[in-house]
Amino acid sequence: MAEIAIFKLYMLVVARFGGMMVSAPLLGARNFPTVAKIGVTALTALLLTPVLAPLKADLPDDAVSYALMASGELLVGIAIGFVMTLLFAAVQLGGQIMDLQTGFGMMNVFNPAFESQFPIFGFFLFIVAVLYLLVSGGHRDMIRALAATYDHIPPGGFVVRRELMWEVATWGRHMFVDGLMISAPVATAMVLAYATLGLLNRAIPQMHLFVIGFPITIASGLFVTALSLGVYADLLDGMFVHMFEDVGTLIRGLG
Repeated sequence: MAEIAIFKLYMLVVARFGGMMVSAPLLGARNFPTVAKIGVTALTALLLTPVLAPLKADLPDDAVSYALMASGELLVGIAIGFVMTLLFAAVQLGGQIMDLQTGFGMMNVFNPAFESQFPIFGFFLFIVAVLYLLVSGGHRDMIRALAATYDHIPPGGFVVRRELMWEVATWGRHMFVDGLMISAPVATAMVLAYATLGLLNRAIPQMHLFVIGFPITIASGLFVTALSLGVYADLLDGMFVHMFEDVGTLIRGLG
């Protein structure tokens, strides 16, 4: 019967990792092959199950109790993936603000990772964020973070606290702050550009602002974005550090 107990524990680990593979950025991208997601989940669970601490109580034998426990494990993975996704939502928000300021607001491009329309600057910054995540080893840290959940949340130990729910709600505010910080260089440059165009229009009323305004704002936005890539890299580094801190807070709150 020990083999059955090990298999039941293995399936609970699969449920937790499967939840993150569904909702986490990059790993949960829709253009990431489903077979690869299943393979990564099954292999990671296979490596982790033998090293888990012994359970304090036996796993339930009836199907309903076991299904409820598996649902809790799935929610743990989904919650962690959701917190990680907030960073990329901030990147998209910053890109949307930049698009509205520069004149790209009426144009979107298709993002295959989310199978949705993205603003042009948002898609560019999304690619930068994904590349930074891969180069810095963040995709491995995501898996390590989920593996570390078993130090605080044993299988079946999923608990929801009201204080934690309020804390997670405040992280949405941080998403908007990060989005504004991402768009700040371009937004500031656009304010100066529009002020300059307004003064030129007062000085030279014959000037057609709609003819020359869009090329100037688009060129200014692209130029400032190119100059600010180093700033974006530093900002992303701090955002990823903060993201994993939030994941740690969530793990401790769910235990």
